[in-house]
Amino acid sequence: MTPSDLRSRLRADSIRHLWIVYHDYNGRACAKTVPASKFADALERGIVFARANLDFALNDHMAEGAIFQAQTGDFLAVPDPTSYRPLPHLPGVGIVHAFMLNEDGTPFDGCPRAALRRMVERCSQRDMRITLALEAEFALYRKTETGDYEPASADGMFTVAGLSRHAPLMLEIVETLETMGISVEQLGKEYGPSQFEFTVRYSDPLTAADEYLITKLVVKALATKHGMIASYMPKAFDHLPGCGLHVHLGLWRGDHNLLAGDPLSPLGLNVVGGLLAHARGLNGVGAPTVNSYKRLLPGSWAPAHIAWGVGNRGTLVRVPDSHQRARIEYRAGDCTCNPYIYLTALLAASLDGIDRQLDPGENMHADDVGHMDADALAARGIDFLPRDLETALSAFESDLTLTAPLSPVIAAEFVKVKRLELAAYQLAVHPWERALYLEIT
Repeated sequence: MTPSDLRSRLRADSIRHLWIVYHDYNGRACAKTVPASKFADALERGIVFARANLDFALNDHMAEGAIFQAQTGDFLAVPDPTSYRPLPHLPGVGIVHAFMLNEDGTPFDGCPRAALRRMVERCSQRDMRITLALEAEFALYRKTETGDYEPASADGMFTVAGLSRHAPLMLEIVETLETMGISVEQLGKEYGPSQFEFTVRYSDPLTAADEYLITKLVVKALATKHGMIASYMPKAFDHLPGCGLHVHLGLWRGDHNLLAGDPLSPLGLNVVGGLLAHARGLNGVGAPTVNSYKRLLPGSWAPAHIAWGVGNRGTLVRVPDSHQRARIEYRAGDCTCNPYIYLTALLAASLDGIDRQLDPGENMHADDVGHMDADALAARGIDFLPRDLETALSAFESDLTLTAPLSPVIAAEFVKVKRLELAAYQLAVHPWERALYLEIT
């Protein structure tokens, strides 16, 4: 689709306002709305944002040592026409994802979406086609009169009651996404109170990331309309299950499934080997908040160990199916990530596994890794994932396989932004601390 094609589509859809969106290094959606009178110029040339925007953390403070300051100019957010979707819940409004360009129209090294596109091109040069499906979990909350949050309901896992209670919202989510051309494979009640999980159909990596982000936007907006808050926070309460983002990966050459085997092809085993070899660094971009590490606990159904297994939901890498339906599921990420950055790193790890023919080690298909003691883990050669954000960021920063495809700009500035967030957390005094220490000291 060309910019001219998109203008025709906008007219046909009666779009009066177009949201041109990019995602910063936190994964936060950033946008400006453009009125119809300015569509032609915006679609051809893009719209201006300050480069300094990229070096702000979620608390809207600039990272220490950031290279993008007030004097470093702008980038252009140039719409990718193929990513356009109308927003049915906002009549007359459409949304389109952008690539970041320098002001002279050349590629900007700091663009995460372009980094993922380059990685997909690397795979295409090997005559490999990637398919991805992102399986995201979210929970519904209501705000109490005291300002606290509580789950919107307490129905059991995968129960009809859980779907029925929130049926108007769930049906509207699916129907809205279908209207936008986004096919939800399934949406179900998950483990925790008011926790749900959806999977969007397999597609190419760039489309998968775009559609996942639009789905998050739609879910949150429609939940608000129904008087609730939809949250993808990894661990909102210490006593409730957390929310993750599972990546399902397929590799194809034409109609041939390159992962197919028993349980995987040799190439598929190498992919798993690459993911395990780079798991520590992948945590830095896939689970990039302090809260992420309160979810990744042993025995919690969220992976805490570097292991793989067929059908084993307690492992970091799971092989749900073998033979012709073979795919690989990576389970450590969560929805606080920037998916373009995360998927770029994840595919880089996969290719490294193929190039170096890495052996993934023992198939832990019959063992509950999360409940094994330290001696048993050591005997099987199973290590922990990073237990905190600083360890994960350091692992990412030192892993050239992961950082190189992200360009020096993205990798370095991402780490600065996340370390600012970590420093703010470490200085904050939490209610738990007052409850424990205030009166006894």
